Amino acid sequence: MDLSGSFGLDEARAHIARTVFEERLGGEEVGSIGLEPEYLVFRLDESGRPTERLPLEGESSVLGALERCVGHGTELQLGVPGPPPVYELANGGRVTFEPGAQVEHSTAVHRTAAEAMEDVDSFARFLAEALRPEGARIASAGLDLWTDRSKVTQQLRAPRYHAMDAYLSRRSKHGLIMMRHTGSFQINLDLGERGVAEERWRLSNLLSPIATASFACSPESGWKSRRARAWQGLDPTRTGFPRCLMAGAVVDPGSCYSELALDADILLFRAGKEGEASAGTPGFTLRHWIENGHPERGQPSLDDIDYHLTTLFPEVRLRGFFEIRSIDAIPLSLRSAQVVFWAGLLYDKVSRQRVLELLEPSISLLETQWVVSAREGFGDADLHKQALEIWGLALEGASRLPDGYFRADDLRIAQAFHHEYVERGRAPADELERLLASDPAAALDWCSLGS
Repeated sequence: MDLSGSFGLDEARAHIARTVFEERLGGEEVGSIGLEPEYLVFRLDESGRPTERLPLEGESSVLGALERCVGHGTELQLGVPGPPPVYELANGGRVTFEPGAQVEHSTAVHRTAAEAMEDVDSFARFLAEALRPEGARIASAGLDLWTDRSKVTQQLRAPRYHAMDAYLSRRSKHGLIMMRHTGSFQINLDLGERGVAEERWRLSNLLSPIATASFACSPESGWKSRRARAWQGLDPTRTGFPRCLMAGAVVDPGSCYSELALDADILLFRAGKEGEASAGTPGFTLRHWIENGHPERGQPSLDDIDYHLTTLFPEVRLRGFFEIRSIDAIPLSLRSAQVVFWAGLLYDKVSRQRVLELLEPSISLLETQWVVSAREGFGDADLHKQALEIWGLALEGASRLPDGYFRADDLRIAQAFHHEYVERGRAPADELERLLASDPAAALDWCSLGS
């Protein structure tokens, strides 16, 4: 299909569905996995207390620390100069940065969760060592709860990020929190054959409230997950869940996602060869752009549509795989539980279908449950009861995956997490809040454990 010139909504729908879903269908029942942990970086004083966030650039900075590692026998190499730069890892992963100088490690695609977690743990150790000469430490949590938020500026100089900042500021107060102060742990799983992919699509969305509550680790202002709250209030046209899914109808994932994309506002317009960008206007959707054009930009191109897809942030983003975005970063010593939970439910047929039966009757309440999960977590009795059953099925599903798919420690950590947190109606947010109240340095140590 030629979309180089003018095209209509039907052509756009077909292109989006093919790009995010149709072209990548197929594969094994137990698929591959990629992980994307984000790290907050803090400068410490002589007593080990966090004093400020380490800046991205400058004499003593995140980039300064990493630049010293390039070309000195490490597996880190400069990929794209930037700004911001992209570093490439010898195993196929890459290192990028968020607007508040958070470090993001995107692993290569791995055959097993065991390989993916070894990759994640290895890079965390490397990053911690690289930052040690700066008197800095990494932490894995859903939100910076240690430093003066007003002193963390927008540090990515690429026009895209300034345009994004401007657009989101017009939308709500949550953009600044999300861009500069949050940390997540994204899990990427294969689509599978069509029937399997349709089940995984529905289940991964339906599980979002349970996952948000289970792994909440950003307690602030009465919310268990302030990170999730930021996403909930950010921009309802590009976050949360597709309307066609919540309506309860069984809709092809590619078609459903196409409608989400068409109804999302244009976040920014790109122009020129040097990466220039200008903020979009809330209310001006891709659908409107296709149907009516833009007084200055004319009609959208195929590249415009593809770029627009990169600015959508639903709880489950379709990218030819499932990018699961619903969980806070949690302490390094606990995050195996997140991988076991998701893979055990999506990659095991028995557990997947059983949980679908449990959750589908309440699909119309999905958005309401998502808000409750971020605010109250397992303080909501119904959510906790549901989580107990689903976690049992997740662990059963994980135990049925092939030998070697997980490390023995991953399964042990997931079992312990289930016992210490889920069964007791707690989340990492509760422990973090307790530690912060008595000793912020101890709270940071807890989030850095294993680094």
